[in-house]
Amino acid sequence: MKQIGVDIGGSHITAAQVDLQKGAVIASTLTRAKVHPHGSAEEILSTWSNTIKEALRGSEDGQIGIAMPGPFDYLTGICLMKNVNKYEALYGLNIKEELSERLGINAHNIVFRNDSEAFLAGEMRFGAGKGFQRGMGITLGTGLGTSIYQNDEARDMALGINYQMLDGVAEDYISTRWFVNTYQLKTQKSVEGVKQLVQLYASEEAVRELFEDFGQNLSSFVHGFIKQFTPEVVVIGGNIANASEKFFPNLSQQLSAYQTPIQLRKAILNEEAALLGALGLITGQN
Repeated sequence: MKQIGVDIGGSHITAAQVDLQKGAVIASTLTRAKVHPHGSAEEILSTWSNTIKEALRGSEDGQIGIAMPGPFDYLTGICLMKNVNKYEALYGLNIKEELSERLGINAHNIVFRNDSEAFLAGEMRFGAGKGFQRGMGITLGTGLGTSIYQNDEARDMALGINYQMLDGVAEDYISTRWFVNTYQLKTQKSVEGVKQLVQLYASEEAVRELFEDFGQNLSSFVHGFIKQFTPEVVVIGGNIANASEKFFPNLSQQLSAYQTPIQLRKAILNEEAALLGALGLITGQN
C-alpha cells in the first residue's frame, strides 16, 4: 500500500509518496500545484484531488496523510475555515468524504493533521530534532505556528493566536505581516516580504534594526514557552527561517544560558517534514 504525504498551504498543495522506514520523500513522485484560496469548492477540491492522484501514480490502494492549516476538524475531516482569508468555499464540507469519493480510496485511509504539528513530528523523527525527546516547533511565515513534541507525540499549541504579547497576540509581532507593517512605519516604504528585506539588510540600517527587534520578539515568546514545556531543542522552520542568520545568534546565546542548555536548530526537512509527519497518525509514529 502506497503512503502519500500531503501538505496544504494557503495557496498551494504538495503531495508525494514517502518511505517512512527511511524517513524520505520519493522525489520522483513529488508534485505541486498552486491553489486559488478564494476559488469555488469544486475548483479547490479538483486541484487537491488531481495533485494527490498524480502522486499515487494510478494506484487506488493507498494511505494518505494530509497536513492542513486550521481551523479544521481533524478527526472528522470537516473544514471550519471562515474569516481566515482562505478556503472559505469549503466551510462545513466533509473533505475526507469528498477526497475519498474523488480518489476511490476508503475514507479510513485518509487522515488530517494540523500543519504545525505535522512539521514538528517530521523534524523530530527524521530531521533537525532527531535524537531529542522533547522539542518545540516554531514555523515563521505569514502566521506563527507552534507545536510541542513530548512522550513520542507532537501536538499543535496554536499559541500564535492565543499567546498574549504586548498589545496583541504573538502572531502580531512574529510574522511576515509584522516585518512588512513595521518596515513601512519606519521608512514609509513598502516591501512584499522578508526575502526583499534580506536583500536590503546590508544597505539599510532600518532593516538591520528590524531584524534585531524581531529577534527580541521571538526570544521573549520562546522564553515564555520554555517555562511551560522545558524542551531540549527548539526547531524553527517556515519562510522566515531562510533569514535565520539575521536573528539566530542572539536567540541561540540566550537559550545556551539556561541551567540545562537548550539547542536551537533550523529545520532541515521543511516541507518534507510535513509530508512525513502527516502520516504519523495512520502509522502510529506520532
